[in-house]
Amino acid sequence: MVLDQRVIRMNLLKSMLLGRTALARYFYYSVVVTVVDTGIVWFLTRFSVTSLVAANTLGVVSGFILHYVLASRSVFGARYDAAGFAIYLGTFLAGLGFANWLIYVSYHYVFMGCPLDLRILFSKGVSVAVPFFAMYYGRKFLFGMLNKRG
Repeated sequence: MVLDQRVIRMNLLKSMLLGRTALARYFYYSVVVTVVDTGIVWFLTRFSVTSLVAANTLGVVSGFILHYVLASRSVFGARYDAAGFAIYLGTFLAGLGFANWLIYVSYHYVFMGCPLDLRILFSKGVSVAVPFFAMYYGRKFLFGMLNKRG
């Protein structure tokens, strides 16, 4: 009986982690994209292929395209078309601006009393977590409107 409950719990956890829900799939794709982005930046910088800024730009753009391909259809039920790409690009740019604003405000005002290392980490955490949910729900809303329109 205990073994059956463990198996049920493991299957439930596995289904959540493998993306049975839209938010779980979105999170999973975001993790994959972050690993790819970081790998590109590390490789290009480590082997002196290009400058750090150029490597980061290539990593971020590659991650954006990969996330669009992975998530637009399977998470939001959208077609690969100009309107869907425009939604993804627009929310990406808005999310980037929002993340930069959040890291600035949290670093300079919210976590001022923290030691420097924690201040950086906490600010970065805020700038990752809040835009993650904002972009997910913003995209969900916009793709929902697009899908209703036909």
